[in-house]
Amino acid sequence: VYGVMNIISFIFTIPFVLFTEASTLSESWNAAVEEHGSTPLMKNILLSGLFFYFYNECAFAFTANVGSVTSSVLNTAKRVI
Repeated sequence: VYGVMNIISFIFTIPFVLFTEASTLSESWNAAVEEHGSTPLMKNILLSGLFFYFYNECAFAFTANVGSVTSSVLNTAKRVI
């Protein structure tokens, strides 16, 4: 269920990103490609998205097992410690 929600959110977000960032998108992309190269840049983008997805998947599974209040308290404690 979480994966499907991510895909739907991504699809609905694309028009807003293109509308608000279209004027600087190609310039920023070209600058990043010049600095890092296209292959490492795409690799980093894909790995970042993949690890973020797995992190959120684990967080949802953890919250389902221990409850939302416990998860919130532990998340807050994680930031303090």
